[in-house]
Amino acid sequence: MNEKVTIIGGGHQGLAMAAHLTKHGVKCYLWNRTVENIKDIVKDKEIICKGIYEETLKIECASGNIQDVLQKTIMVTTPSTAHKDVAAMLAKYVDDSFCIILNPGRTFGAVEFIRTLKENGCTKLPIVAETQTIAYTCRREKKNIVYIYALKKGIPIATYKSADVHRVFDYMPECLSEAFIPVNSYYQTSLSNIGMILHCAPVLMNIGWIENDKVDFKYYYEGISPSVAAFLEKMDNERIEVAHKMGITVLSVKEWLQHTYSTEGENLYEHLRSNIFYKDIDAPLSIHHRYIEEDVPNGLVPIEALGKQLGVSTLNISLIIDLANAVMNTNYRKNGRNIQHLLKEEDKKW
Repeated sequence: MNEKVTIIGGGHQGLAMAAHLTKHGVKCYLWNRTVENIKDIVKDKEIICKGIYEETLKIECASGNIQDVLQKTIMVTTPSTAHKDVAAMLAKYVDDSFCIILNPGRTFGAVEFIRTLKENGCTKLPIVAETQTIAYTCRREKKNIVYIYALKKGIPIATYKSADVHRVFDYMPECLSEAFIPVNSYYQTSLSNIGMILHCAPVLMNIGWIENDKVDFKYYYEGISPSVAAFLEKMDNERIEVAHKMGITVLSVKEWLQHTYSTEGENLYEHLRSNIFYKDIDAPLSIHHRYIEEDVPNGLVPIEALGKQLGVSTLNISLIIDLANAVMNTNYRKNGRNIQHLLKEEDKKW
């Protein structure tokens, strides 16, 4: 159990984790690429926390220089689109005495991270783990203010090398380790990525409202109507079928909500509406948001690619990728996590 932790990323999850760990006596060292975004924390080391905690918490250090904050336990809380850059930065500093945990890995995050470390000259590889989701339901209100709605439990965590999974808990503070349960393979955590189901399609289906400066709405309670939720269930069934073909059992989004938040209902819409922790979460203010720019290339794209390899139809997932490509004027299939590239050194057991 380590009581010193480096947190990579000063966004909503990074601040939530720093506040939570500091509250429990862990010494937190925060790094963010853009120092301007954490300048207040760099100056006074304070994070103002609201929600389950109502207090100002003081961390050990905040910096844009990784050498100022480097500890043996590294919690990466950036969007998964930054994983390659983070791995390239850390490659010359880390070795097999370090443990790096991606919170979350999204889909095949641990694989991409290890591959990037190797490509950048890291020869003694650290333990690299990925979680299925973040440990907090949270939002960043200002540059040094974070609102934590809830702490999650029972989150699957896996390592690149399955034999390392229990060693991760030796590096993790106890107050955080109790949120996670070890699983044998990163296929389990990667195929359990439910963010790509809940995030991508609702943003694309609410573009008019999101781009209307005069309208603010609650993402889950107002942005996901019965028809939108029904479509999400179709996408989710495709994800589940891909996992099934891989020989892996994953929870549906409905089951995950029930497991994580004790929700109730007959369908996804009713489960979302019964989740009290979602009721105050606002919709994104722009379509240029991680709900699209992260979850399409690092979630839907590899699921679709696996489906093709396995002979599983992903008609609805493919539809959302096509729509995202057209709306965002990009090619997420080309720029996303291409499984043939990422896993070329792995046993392609599918």
